Formats: sequence, C-alpha cells, structure tokens
Amino acid sequence: MTMYNISVEQYNQLREKEETMKKQKNKMKTVYEYMTVFFAILGTLAMVSAVGAIETDQWLLGGAAVSTGIASYIMSLFSQQLYSEAK
Repeated sequence: MTMYNISVEQYNQLREKEETMKKQKNKMKTVYEYMTVFFAILGTLAMVSAVGAIETDQWLLGGAAVSTGIASYIMSLFSQQLYSEAK
C-alpha cells in the first residue's frame, strides 16, 4: 500500500538531489571548520603581538592588536556555533 506513485526516474532524480545537498552541506561544514581554525590562530598571533608591542611601550599598536585578537576570538566562537548547527 503506497501513498506515492513515482517512477524510477523520478526516484533517481530525488536521490541525486539529496546527494548533492549532502555534499554542499559537507563543504559548508569544512568551510566553517577552517574559518574557526583561521580566526583562532589569528587571535592568538594578535595577542602575542600585543604583548610585544606593550613591552616596547607602543601602547596604540598594542591596543589595536588586542582589539584584533578579541574580534578574532569572537569570530572563531561564532563560526564554531555555525559549524555545530550545520548538520
């Protein structure tokens, strides 16, 4: 007892659509994963440069580096959240 009467061609088309959608989602998960790693590394490098700038009494450069580091960490958390929501 079937509710839907579809042909084999229609079924195959639906399967192909599902497979392409899965591949696209997997690509997006990969992009989100790389974004997370990139922003985390950028934030860490910015914080290290901020420490170096503050030790040499370059306060404005240190403040800019800290701002960049904090923004990068926030973006890393945001992309981590996007990664976990992408299924």
